[in-house]
Amino acid sequence: MFITIAYIGNSNSKLNELERDYIKKINRIGNTLGLKEIVLKKIKNSPKKNITDRKEDEFSRLSNIICRDSFNILLDRKGIQLDSINFSKIILKESSNSKNLIFFIGGSDGVEKKNHKHFDKILSFGDLTWPHKMFRVMLLEQIYRSITIFNNHPYHK
Repeated sequence: MFITIAYIGNSNSKLNELERDYIKKINRIGNTLGLKEIVLKKIKNSPKKNITDRKEDEFSRLSNIICRDSFNILLDRKGIQLDSINFSKIILKESSNSKNLIFFIGGSDGVEKKNHKHFDKILSFGDLTWPHKMFRVMLLEQIYRSITIFNNHPYHK
């Protein structure tokens, strides 16, 4: 199983070291799930000025990564909210189905509702607005937490 995080935005950040730290932790204990690798895939911001055009262009860029053989999860404010246990159940279920996971983080204006149908699940981390750089770290932390939950590791509590 591979986990990919596809995101619109910039990857230059003071948080890159923290991202790398979580990726190392995930890769180290993820083999219990058959996790082979976790990859961050950057997609450049759209240069378009009009919000509607920018959202369509960014979705077009993201949709090139959607894979029918993978479980595609869009992270969007309009998605369903889960606690860490239920988030981990999604990862466990798809890993037991031998599916790769692709998490999609759209641009700052989100993804048009009409395009939600292209994803297998739409999840939300709440109604708060977060910078993409911090959100990637939060997602990586939740993936790590999920793996520790499967392994009854004390990190979760």
